[in-house]
Amino acid sequence: MGYMDRLYRSENIIGYTGDLQNNPTVYFFSPSSDVNGQPKTKLVGQNNQILFLNGHITQAHDIANNVGREKVVESWSYSIMNAGPEHDTSGLIKTGQKALQEVFHQNEADNGFQYYDTPDGFSDFHISRNVFTQVSQNDQATLKILALSIAKFPRIKAMYGVVADDEIFQP
Repeated sequence: MGYMDRLYRSENIIGYTGDLQNNPTVYFFSPSSDVNGQPKTKLVGQNNQILFLNGHITQAHDIANNVGREKVVESWSYSIMNAGPEHDTSGLIKTGQKALQEVFHQNEADNGFQYYDTPDGFSDFHISRNVFTQVSQNDQATLKILALSIAKFPRIKAMYGVVADDEIFQP
């Protein structure tokens, strides 16, 4: 058993960043469900929003304790896109470049994570070193390569310390 095996499964792979043949970072996304298998929701204003789980596995990084499974976040407002500097106030994406940017709505981002406000009214929580490549569940050859990361990295990143295998983080 590994950290958050219910998310880190091949059927939840949505894409990757980096070189497919050289330890890419693999991204995962799935609806969140309760113990009875029913979709989990959160009351936002007067509407129940369905909650989703997201995370990624970093296979190679210059900072050794940043390799492994990312902490899984449960949110109703997750999005992922390739952004240019016009959508990044952190300064991490340079002019003429694009990079993956994962975001939450600002009103979810209130628990001490480091966020950068973006011009489109969201709060950024992760900017990758590379662009995001989406993968279809029909692309079995690519999914097979990406799924190798699941067994190779069963534990959460060392930078997070000791974490229960089923611990979910809230944005």
